[in-house]
Amino acid sequence: MGIVTLSVETLDQHRVLVAFIVLLSYPIYNSLYNIYFHPLSHHPGPKLWAASRIPFIYSLLTGQLIQRTKEFHEKYGDFLRLAPDEVSFASEQAWNEIYAFRPGHKRALRDKAYYVAPESNVDNIITTTDFKFHARVRRILSSSFSEGSLRAQYSLINSKADLLVSQIQRLTASSKEGARVNMTDWLNFFTMDVISDLAFGESFGCLERGDYHEWVHTLFAFLKYMSLAAAPRYYPTVEFILKMFMPKSVMEGQRKHMAYAREKITRRIDLKSERPDFMTPFMKNNVNFESVSREEIVETFNFVIIGGSETTATAMTGIFNHLTRKENKHVLEMSTREIRDKFSEKEEITFDTIQCLPYLDAVINEGLRMCNPVPGGLPRVVPAGGDTYCGTRLAVRTFAVNRSDKLFENPNTFIPGRWLPDDQRPKEYSQDNLAASKPFSVGFHSCLGRPLAWLEMRLVIVKLLLAFDLAVDNGDMVNFDHFPVIMLIQKLPMRIRVRNRN
Repeated sequence: MGIVTLSVETLDQHRVLVAFIVLLSYPIYNSLYNIYFHPLSHHPGPKLWAASRIPFIYSLLTGQLIQRTKEFHEKYGDFLRLAPDEVSFASEQAWNEIYAFRPGHKRALRDKAYYVAPESNVDNIITTTDFKFHARVRRILSSSFSEGSLRAQYSLINSKADLLVSQIQRLTASSKEGARVNMTDWLNFFTMDVISDLAFGESFGCLERGDYHEWVHTLFAFLKYMSLAAAPRYYPTVEFILKMFMPKSVMEGQRKHMAYAREKITRRIDLKSERPDFMTPFMKNNVNFESVSREEIVETFNFVIIGGSETTATAMTGIFNHLTRKENKHVLEMSTREIRDKFSEKEEITFDTIQCLPYLDAVINEGLRMCNPVPGGLPRVVPAGGDTYCGTRLAVRTFAVNRSDKLFENPNTFIPGRWLPDDQRPKEYSQDNLAASKPFSVGFHSCLGRPLAWLEMRLVIVKLLLAFDLAVDNGDMVNFDHFPVIMLIQKLPMRIRVRNRN
């Protein structure tokens, strides 16, 4: 038998080869395990997405996730496996199963891949996974969004709506043809000024200047950071490395946003004013910070600003996009006629009168169905020990539900009539499952700001359609469905031809 002698160089080459084979074989083994042996392997869904989280992350970062998820639900049904450890739902029942209280079941947890308070050791109501903390803060915060508080806040909100109208009138005054107005910006100016006045105690002044406040730019950077930062959290071992590739401008914007918000909210707390805003009713139930600490207020109000401005502006952008599309000319005419029949002058517009416009409400409901600001849903995690959800991560995919042809007739068409009372609803939409559309979610974490959002949308639409005739020039038409989505919808310019009412 001969003796084989290996040199040191040869041994090193063998070690490198073995290491390479191990590194190559692990992802192959892991993918095969995920597809065929994982506890979720018997659930339907795309095999490539079941094998690895990478297709999910790629679709998230490129803004394609909600569309891909909708396609998968059309192919596989109301329930599918969207990633190795995640399942997706597209049914009405799932809203209550996942987000609301179910006797005898555990409460689903917020997914920490998305719900993380950046650079803070203090919890807040939006990202917390602590049930007791959430209940404690929500109980106090709910007083800021009660009907009584909203009525007190109405004059402030109404003054912003009047300023919005007067500023657009200024733009259109020089020509009978009116002006091409970037409505995306002006709706953002309105919601930003409202929420800053209600939360900070002072307005950003976007409407007065006709431009964004510097902090609003940092807010957009903050939202972008929040969206992009979710991707590396799926791979904690490389999260630090992946974050190094985060654009510096985004990181800097996030830091500026936090610093500015903390300064303004702290100043409003110390003001001890009785002005009609969020802080006044909140502090009446928290006089000596006995229920919610100063630091917890700062962090919570910071996220309230985000939730109360960007989302409402997005929904209104979508609504005006659909109202001004040529195929929806009859919808715009019916909306305008209802408003102008009811109001002959702006002084007749009040907190109560704008709530008595059934077709307007149908338009808003349809807008919230088709233009939900958070179309990807609210991710949750199965609690420790499991439950009958049968998965690790789970969510109702809002876009897939709202565009399901099993739940809505002509789901991709803007049809406000489907929301009218039974005796006025077109017959072909009589079987629509309207309850499946949950724009403000349900259960423990349903949106406290729902009444405020409805007030803002009703007020702005009424005042704009009372004062102006709207249209879109050839070449200016954009499709809201084509706006990119990275968790939230990344709004694009939307230019509308606005003429002073004849």
